[in-house]
Amino acid sequence: MKKQLIFLLSLISVGAFANEIQGTLMLKGSLKTKITVNGVASVCRLKVEKVKNLLEEDSFGNPGYQARVQISLDGHDLERDIKVKLDKDITVINLHLEKDLRRIKDLEYISSEENIKVNIDRDGRIVSTTFPYQQQTITCNF
Repeated sequence: MKKQLIFLLSLISVGAFANEIQGTLMLKGSLKTKITVNGVASVCRLKVEKVKNLLEEDSFGNPGYQARVQISLDGHDLERDIKVKLDKDITVINLHLEKDLRRIKDLEYISSEENIKVNIDRDGRIVSTTFPYQQQTITCNF
């Protein structure tokens, strides 16, 4: 009886610390949307070129993924002679570091060195991206 109780408690404690993920992969493809940056009508584009396994796991044993993306921002105002232009090729991963704990987030890919974030839905489709541009944070919702 004592062994059964210990076994049951160990199963409950393992379940409490588990980080359950769906294993959703970002889909390849490209999207664009119109936004206004610095008062200039612009087009925000995001293209996912390649998604692959990082061959790394988080603290709970979940596999991490990386995606190679291209982000572009393009716009101009001829009257005020203002251009909005950005082109970045970046690798984003879904492996996050939180309080010395490596953790996979299914729906959020990041690039910490570039401060870029890409959010996807449960089907792997891109929902939004956030990135810095000229001392401001740009958010493109697709």
